[in-house]
Amino acid sequence: MDVSVLHRTVPAPCQLGYHRLPLHSRPPPPRRTGLQHHHPPLPPHPLPPTIHSDLTTLLSPSAVIILPSSPSFSQYNHRWSENPRTNSPTYGIIVIPASESDVSATIRYANLKGIPFLATTGTHGTWDGLSQLKGGMAIWTRNLTKMGFAPDGRSAILGGGLRGDDVVPALWARGKQTTTGSCRCVSLIAPALGGGHGWLQGQYGLGADQIISARVVLANGTAVKASNAENSDLFWALRGAGHNFGVVTEVEYKLYDVERPTWTYQSFTFTQDRLEEVYRVHNEVMAGQSEFVVYWSLWRLVPEVDPVNPVIISTIYFNGPSSQATPFFAPFLALNATQTSPVTETDYPGLAAAAQFRVTDWACQPKAQASVYGMDVDTYSLPALRSSFNTFSSMIRTLPALSNSMAYLEGYSLQAVQAVPYESTAFALRDRKLLYGFLVTYEEKGNKTLDREAVKWGEKIRDAAFGGEKKKSVYVNYAKGSESVQQMYGYEGWRVERLRQLKRKYDPRGRFSFYAPIKV
Repeated sequence: MDVSVLHRTVPAPCQLGYHRLPLHSRPPPPRRTGLQHHHPPLPPHPLPPTIHSDLTTLLSPSAVIILPSSPSFSQYNHRWSENPRTNSPTYGIIVIPASESDVSATIRYANLKGIPFLATTGTHGTWDGLSQLKGGMAIWTRNLTKMGFAPDGRSAILGGGLRGDDVVPALWARGKQTTTGSCRCVSLIAPALGGGHGWLQGQYGLGADQIISARVVLANGTAVKASNAENSDLFWALRGAGHNFGVVTEVEYKLYDVERPTWTYQSFTFTQDRLEEVYRVHNEVMAGQSEFVVYWSLWRLVPEVDPVNPVIISTIYFNGPSSQATPFFAPFLALNATQTSPVTETDYPGLAAAAQFRVTDWACQPKAQASVYGMDVDTYSLPALRSSFNTFSSMIRTLPALSNSMAYLEGYSLQAVQAVPYESTAFALRDRKLLYGFLVTYEEKGNKTLDREAVKWGEKIRDAAFGGEKKKSVYVNYAKGSESVQQMYGYEGWRVERLRQLKRKYDPRGRFSFYAPIKV
């Protein structure tokens, strides 16, 4: 699943016309090392007693302002992971803008009053730094739902508050599709700002590659357009590191005719002793992977198959009819799996149900605690996978409270992804074939010891999977908080330096820095 990257902020610069902020509202200066360093959460930010009336005057009549005393506050003050000690912010006010001008006015007001804010749509990021926001402002963009189609049908204007569940069915009804995240509950735009993996990327490219232009509200509240023709440096940065540079209120996004309406899939369940055989086959089939095929696998506890160890579930998704799918399923059929599902046909909107990534499915439902430990590699290292799997299994046996944890190993096709020039966007991982996401989750609240143990196990599982990898890479949308800037944004010196220069230009005081920040 393509877990969402959020927009976020900390205090503002006077270089762009802000009033200078009081010292208590600024974060400590960053230590200039490769690794991200986290400070204890900031104390709750004092909000002006007149904030509700102030914003009511500034914003449009359709905007909504919610204080903690409102009965509806809890409806909006929630996230996929709801643990404020680890990766969930807390808010003193929630603003639901109805327009781009509302977003601009809200940010200008927050700058004037020194209020930290976080703009959010899908609420799925699990970066540790999110918990540093205490008593600040949420800019909840879900009402920015514009959807307009170009006369030629090749693009659409899509609002920053749209989720995959809004976009996929609407496009399908028009005979159109495009790259969207695998999970239907995440937003359309936020994953694309970090790259944007998806089922169709082998055919069309990443989500970031679909953005023709974007409307962005910058750290000083100014709204601008970013494209190859306007603010092209900002446009480059948005596609791969966009959460560092502003609130995207809408995008012009590429669309494609549905030429292959049918998808066929089949799942194979294996016990843990078959791991090396299974991933040897994954490596073999991915060596010549078609742009129409996705190879996924999942580790999870299925007690009726193995009451002690997680099992391995490999699922092959083929964009074509079942009559043409046999060559892609056959290598896994030959392994004589413990369980084999029927061959099933669906369509692109139906893939969410096939993968259990619908809004109503468990994967999309809020968790008391959920953290994703992500990584990218080029091939399955069998020794590293074995070590990681054994660590994952040990975690579940040692701490049964973590038994709902899972590992997602995502093998998308890359033809269209790698057809895009490597230097043309900020996304640095086009050469990586595999995306891992180790989801550590539990429902027990208020247990600080369990919080600490879960983090230790999550890092152990990921470290084992990296094996001897010297240059570790992590998809920023799956980042946890311990990653270096280079691991998320690339090891080429020019790429990170360009991002730092652009951060100085567009957000010199780090107003957008609660998630995977680029330090300057």
